[in-house]
Amino acid sequence: MKKIVKHFYEKPVTSFDFSRHTPVVRIYLRYVYKKAKTERLRMIKRFASRAAAVLLLIQCITMSPLQAQSLSELVDIAVSAGIEQAQISELQVRAAERGLDDGDVINILRPAINMAEQNLPSEMVFDKAFEGLSKRVPPARMQPVLDNIFTSSLAAAEFVDPWVQRSEVTQMLNRDTGRVDRETFRNEMIKATAKGLSQNFDRAVLEQTLDNVASSRAMQTSRPSGIITAVSILSDLPTAAQQPSETAEMVVSALEGGFEAADLQKLPAAMNMAQRRSQLPAHAVANGLRRLLEGGSPASHVLQNLFNGEVGGGPPGGVPPGLRDGHPGRGNQGNPPGGGPPNN
Repeated sequence: MKKIVKHFYEKPVTSFDFSRHTPVVRIYLRYVYKKAKTERLRMIKRFASRAAAVLLLIQCITMSPLQAQSLSELVDIAVSAGIEQAQISELQVRAAERGLDDGDVINILRPAINMAEQNLPSEMVFDKAFEGLSKRVPPARMQPVLDNIFTSSLAAAEFVDPWVQRSEVTQMLNRDTGRVDRETFRNEMIKATAKGLSQNFDRAVLEQTLDNVASSRAMQTSRPSGIITAVSILSDLPTAAQQPSETAEMVVSALEGGFEAADLQKLPAAMNMAQRRSQLPAHAVANGLRRLLEGGSPASHVLQNLFNGEVGGGPPGGVPPGLRDGHPGRGNQGNPPGGGPPNN
């Protein structure tokens, strides 16, 4: 812009090439030029500054690949960004089956392109879109969810990317030779942490959890799939909202205790079942789980106890006799102390 100002101030209009700019920009530059010819240098700079702001705005608009355009143009941009044509074709077919128009497909593609251009796993957008289409969710309701996937993934990458470069992670991946490479592991970890962020799990706790995992003995015994699953289930556990730090510590303990991916996938359902069967609050169930983990119980035994509601060390289900079957006070009704038939 300084060169333009100097050019306007020192040389005639015929020596400046206006043809290199779009019509809108040419009109504005000619306006600035005419003003510059009759004003002092101070005035030239003022008008030139305004021109710079307008030029920057126009450039941002004209260079954005996601501005309003045809679906075919956006598909070309998506493929250039690294999105597989098969995914795009499947989206178009499913959208047509649900009666969506090109505008709806464009709105689905945009967050996917944003993710691909930021080296984020764009398949997350397609997976969620396919889920929404299969459930006949209106496009207007899907859009905020898809946009949230992009923003959550972008935030997750800020701390996942440096974490996967740690020496502990490198050693773990090297030990798991041939099963998962660093890029795949990184993308899966972004998916796992983005899920937590999108469900309002505390970001600081997520970051601390990754640090705790890296410094724990789980890095010497766990496989990448186990670590990915451990992070992914955090926001699904019944204590996640009220006790995020304690929940994360509990999951790390499960990893250290030998829980593998398949075991961890069952943990949210097992804790929910334990809460229903024992009629204990979520934090009490979590305390029972911690005791089982601290006692060195194998994963299969821990899960079986949870599904049975055995978290307090009492009778089956961890429920006092008088509370069984949902009938408070009736567990021993009619039986006198010492046994014998009921009193009729």
